[in-house]
Amino acid sequence: MSNLRILIAHPTGNQNVRNAARALAEREMLAEFWTTIAWNDHSRWNRLLPAGLQALLTRRAYPDLPLQRIRCVPSRELLRLAAGLGPFARFFTSAERPCSIVGVYRHFDRAVARRLAQLRPRAVYAYEGGALQTFREARRLGIPTLYEQPSCYWYWVRDLLRQEAERNPEYASLLPNLVDSQQHLEWKDRELALADHVIVASRHVRGTLAPAVPDRKIRVVPYGSPPVRPRQLSSADRSRPLRVLFVGQLVQHKGIGYLLDAVAQLGSQVELTLVGKRFRPHPRVDEACRRWRWFPTLPHNDVMNLMMQSDVLALPSLGEGFGLVVTEALACGLPVIVTPSVGAGDLIHDGREGFVVPVCSASAIAERLLGLHRDRELLASMSLHAQAAAARYSWDRYRSLFADTLGALIA
Repeated sequence: MSNLRILIAHPTGNQNVRNAARALAEREMLAEFWTTIAWNDHSRWNRLLPAGLQALLTRRAYPDLPLQRIRCVPSRELLRLAAGLGPFARFFTSAERPCSIVGVYRHFDRAVARRLAQLRPRAVYAYEGGALQTFREARRLGIPTLYEQPSCYWYWVRDLLRQEAERNPEYASLLPNLVDSQQHLEWKDRELALADHVIVASRHVRGTLAPAVPDRKIRVVPYGSPPVRPRQLSSADRSRPLRVLFVGQLVQHKGIGYLLDAVAQLGSQVELTLVGKRFRPHPRVDEACRRWRWFPTLPHNDVMNLMMQSDVLALPSLGEGFGLVVTEALACGLPVIVTPSVGAGDLIHDGREGFVVPVCSASAIAERLLGLHRDRELLASMSLHAQAAAARYSWDRYRSLFADTLGALIA
């Protein structure tokens, strides 16, 4: 398949990016993988670094990719990370300054674009916010352009936030504004226009793109789940409160207000654990963080361990491109409560691995939590179905489907 080799580029390489690049490497379809930092965590220098910096850089290691195919553009990202540790972080890394996330993406995008004329890959695969210059050069050279849109379309999100602020003013201050400038939003739209094909992880994202992208250009490739973790059957003791877990920033976009209202309706029948940073002071959220167990941040493995100690994950987001926390919960045998606007809900059969509740409905969340509290046999059954779903939708499956999809698009 050497004639199908693809250059794939992403500045930070999160879990789905890693598996996409690995999928191409496994099929011998990877021309090059471009990122900002690819750290060798076995280097002797690694042992000399402070523990915090060591952990940060270890997350940028790519042990599953061939070293000879990795290319890095580290300068801006290193400056961004260093500035973030100092007292003047906001001055250097906010808005669209050179060491901001936007600045890093644009600098990275230029470097990838310069590589295309020399490498001449069969296609180029890039991600939202970091593809415009690469795609312009690819079009000039006649190279097919593949674009991943991991989140909901910005225009849809803007309307969603406006409507929610009017519908529920009590939590309006917990709605983050669209921080991107109009120029950067238009930048993203030009990327979409230059994409020959758009890859999304859910039908929900596909729907939000309807005004901007013809449906024939879009392919849905759902993200995967980590390996299933052995789990004891849930206790049948109804005298114990139902242990509810929420993982995500404590913002109304994630449905935090509706979850807190639902928990308040159930009193001592549930106990809540929150994992996520507060967006800004808010009386209801602040009270919940004092009353319940709250972790502003945790290492990933600790989050997974918390899942093993919980009964159900609640993620009643108003809009979520996918939500990898959902597939992680399934792998831990955790039934999930999501809305139709959570992309990972594509993997959930309502009443089997969890529940799909209406958006913006605290009463629906409370009803489902109460049902699981009272029916521990249902909870145990859902836990088994959750792990079965995680096994079906593994990262192995994602890599196979991803490589098949791209191979068909550029063959």
